[in-house]
Amino acid sequence: MERTIKSLDVVAEATKPFIYTFEIGKEFGGQVVDDIIDHDGVFKLFNRQDELIMEVNLPVVCVEFEHGH
Repeated sequence: MERTIKSLDVVAEATKPFIYTFEIGKEFGGQVVDDIIDHDGVFKLFNRQDELIMEVNLPVVCVEFEHGH
């Protein structure tokens, strides 16, 4: 059974490490994230046109899945 990822928390770093959340419907890089896919341990963000926004190369601390009915 395939589960749909709702959000992804990662450790990002500027001057101090912090948690950043990639989330469906949230804008990143000027584009709205429409899908998050785990492809062999690499999380990928896609827009509404199924175009790759980015591959997430940061440590993942939490993955939240949508709850199906």
